[in-house]
Amino acid sequence: VLFRSWLSLSGNPVVRVIECWRAQGITLPEGNPTVALEHFERRYGVHLPEDLRLYFSAADGMLDVAGSDFDKNGFRFWRLADVKPATVVCEAYGVPLPDGQQLNKHFVIVDYMQWSWAYAIDLSGPAEGEHSIIHVGTVQPKTVARSFTEFLNLYLRDDAQLYVMADNATEV
Repeated sequence: VLFRSWLSLSGNPVVRVIECWRAQGITLPEGNPTVALEHFERRYGVHLPEDLRLYFSAADGMLDVAGSDFDKNGFRFWRLADVKPATVVCEAYGVPLPDGQQLNKHFVIVDYMQWSWAYAIDLSGPAEGEHSIIHVGTVQPKTVARSFTEFLNLYLRDDAQLYVMADNATEV
């Protein structure tokens, strides 16, 4: 009931993102059932924040097919099955991690321009509270947003904060 009422709000960033993608002709996979979200949490020992949980319930990222694999600006939102710790993803892509960074509870959820860089959310804490999203695959990770909702709002505005060269990004 909470999920359906939350998604019925026209100003909701998840709804707005889905509408934006559909307007671009992007075919979206069905959202994940609760059991898939719970399996992800158990597998990695994390708790998805409510906004990210609702997103993955409504839409399961972007399909890996031409025309639906990224948006008009080059952003690709990952499917839940592809979301993995930044340490694992960076190793698989041959992307070095900055020295001294503890990123094993940061999970890659979006990449930009076929891995010019990516965005990872911190799932180390409880479901409520701050879940910062940082750049991954850059010389120095930067905090882009303090929550998935804030990230979606930045994305919808194509805000400069999303990009590596943004002056107002803060170091992790």
